[in-house]
Order: sequence, then structure tokens, then C-alpha cells
Amino acid sequence: MEEGKVPPDLFSLSDSESDPDMSNTSENFVVSSGGRLGGGGNFGVDLAAALPDEEDAVQGAAQRFRRSKIAPMQMNAPSLDEQNSSNDVSAAQLQDFILDALDAEPEPAESEAVEETMRVDIEHTGRIEAPLVRPEPTVTCPHCAASNPPGMKFCVECGGSLAIAKNGDDIKRKIPPPSDLSRKENPWKISLVSINEDGSDGVDIPLQFLETTIGREGDTRFPTDAFLSPKHARLHIEKGSLFIEDLYSLNGTFLKLRDEVRLTPGDTFLMGRQVLRFERFEQAITPKTKSADGTRYMGSPSPGGSYKVLQIGIGGVVQNVYCLPESGAVLGREKGDIIFPHDKFMSSRHAQIYTGDDGNCYLVDLNSSNGTWIKIWERTNLQDGDFIFMGQQLFRIHVRVR
Repeated sequence: MEEGKVPPDLFSLSDSESDPDMSNTSENFVVSSGGRLGGGGNFGVDLAAALPDEEDAVQGAAQRFRRSKIAPMQMNAPSLDEQNSSNDVSAAQLQDFILDALDAEPEPAESEAVEETMRVDIEHTGRIEAPLVRPEPTVTCPHCAASNPPGMKFCVECGGSLAIAKNGDDIKRKIPPPSDLSRKENPWKISLVSINEDGSDGVDIPLQFLETTIGREGDTRFPTDAFLSPKHARLHIEKGSLFIEDLYSLNGTFLKLRDEVRLTPGDTFLMGRQVLRFERFEQAITPKTKSADGTRYMGSPSPGGSYKVLQIGIGGVVQNVYCLPESGAVLGREKGDIIFPHDKFMSSRHAQIYTGDDGNCYLVDLNSSNGTWIKIWERTNLQDGDFIFMGQQLFRIHVRVR
């Protein structure tokens, strides 16, 4: 990427132009934030030979169900995906939506322990039915009170540890203090270029030291940005390479995808105006799973996969759940397996989740206009031209070659 050159696709609208009337951030490393981004009985009769097998019975019931006349239901509630159809939208609205959703306090989910049930009927059937796996209680994060799926090691909201100490106390997250490198001069020419809301370059912020903390109270401060944590993220320069780590911030730090990235349960990503979370199903039920009395469960056909995508709304509310087929899915505004038809910030075919040969799921951007952004959990290497998003601040990494 050429020096001083801004990619034309950054925060550009797929159906309309961005509002060019935006202002640059102020200088001197203390920056004020801009806009935000029935039946009878039978006796003495053996009916086993006369009964159809289970699959024929299910198919017959399905055909009768389709032939029956069912009064249509009146659906008065508006669609959760319904949005303002106006074309007058701007990049600031996109940032507003994302930031409001990320900033809101999640509501802890109520749960109750359910015992596993196993039907043992060896005497009559000669087999043991598989146990019905019930959902385990969710795990509440000791740091932000968010509910997490069982088995998670880190919170899906704040990234804090969900481990419990041997004495039973919660292990509290601790932000590591700055090291001596925060006072050692940086010999490499590496800087952050702030991006204005119209996509143009703003202030160039050189990284003066080998370690820099960004936040409302960091070395590079944005005191009026309420979406930044006091100490939000930290940049490290090691042998000329730049790394970033999130300091357990409330709203997280996001990196724009360049290549495909492997997804793990709990990963959060942004596309268009959608805040989405990748999770594994809490329980596994086979098509022939039965209850304790031998009754088979009725339900929609299984998509065949083990994962789902959650649409996260303001306040941490799960608005929609999309089951991922085993092969994955394409996400977009008009074409794909999961679509958001009213999201004008999303491209027609925006991104794809697919299952690799190794059995893992991967997320890849499909050359969308506004990009796909992944929340980082660990220290991550940044390259020249990478974009990072935190609070209301959007930066491009600039590494000058000597």
C-alpha cells in the first residue's frame, strides 16, 4: 500500500456514498473522539409383524400433516432484521451500531441443571438407548457477568479467564503493568494513522517507544472516547515487528481480515452492521433420540453441523440463531445461506464460513466493500497496511522502510 494512500473500500457503502462532511481527530497524542464508528386396546395379538418400521411411520405421518388444512398464523411482530429502508446512511451510523452493541452490558441467562436420562431396556429390546445430553448450566464471567457456553476457558465478551482457583475463588483478570520498554526509544519508523469518518487519513501518530498503551488513560490517550477502556490495548515493537494485545477491554479490539482465519467457539466478528458470534451447539441429539419412556423427539431436520452463528443485538441480547451446515455457509445481503437483506453496509456476498480439511471452521472475507473484522484474544502481529478498530478509533498501521 502506498504511503498516504487510503483504500477506497474502507467504510464505503455498498449502495450509497459516505458522508464527506467529517472532521479530523486532534493532535498531540491526546485525541478527542469523533463520530462512532388414539385408541382402543388389543388383547392376545402380536402386532410386531404388522407394524411398519419407524422410518415408514414417520414418512406417513409427515404426508398426512402436509395434506391437512392448517389455518395460517397471523404474524404481527416485526422482523428482527428489519431496518430503516432509507438510503441516507453514513459510515458514522455503522460505527454507532457496532459500538452500541459492544458497549451494552450483557444480561446473564438463567439456567437450571437437568439430570441426564438413560433408557435401559435390554430385556425387551436387546439394546441400550443412547443418553439424551441436556444443556449444562452456563458459566458466568467473574469479570463482566456475561453468560458463556460450558467448556469455555475465556469469556466470549471480555476475554477474561473463566478458571477457578484451587481455593474456589475466581481468578480475577489483571492488566499487566507497563514494562521498562515503555521508556525505551523506538529506533524504527512505525506509526498509527488515524482514519477519519470519510475514509481519509487523519493524524499520524508515531510510536515513540517500544511499548505504547492506548486508552482513555494510556500513553496515547483519547480521554473523551467513552467506548475505550482506561487501558484498552498495548502495542509492542520487537526487532522492528509490531504486535498488539487487548488488555481485557470491555468492547474489545478488532482486526480487519486480510486472509482467512480459523474460528474457535466464542469468536466475535463484525460485518456490515452485524455483530456475530461463532459458537458450538451445547447438546448433541441424533435423529432417533428418545425420551425415557421411549417416545421419539419431534423437530426440524438437523442441518448436520455442530456450530451456529448468533446475531448479537444491543444489550448483548441474542436476536437470531443461524445453524451452520456441516459444509459451512455464505453470509451476505442478497446472496448466500445467511442473509441480512436490509443491511446496506453489507455486500451482496460478504463473507464465508467453511469447514477445512482439518475439520476446523474458517472465516474468509469475499472481497466485501467494508471488510470483515475479527476480535483478537491474544497478542497479534500487525503488518504494514493492517487496520485495527477499538472504541471509536480506527487506525491503519504504517511501517516506513528505511
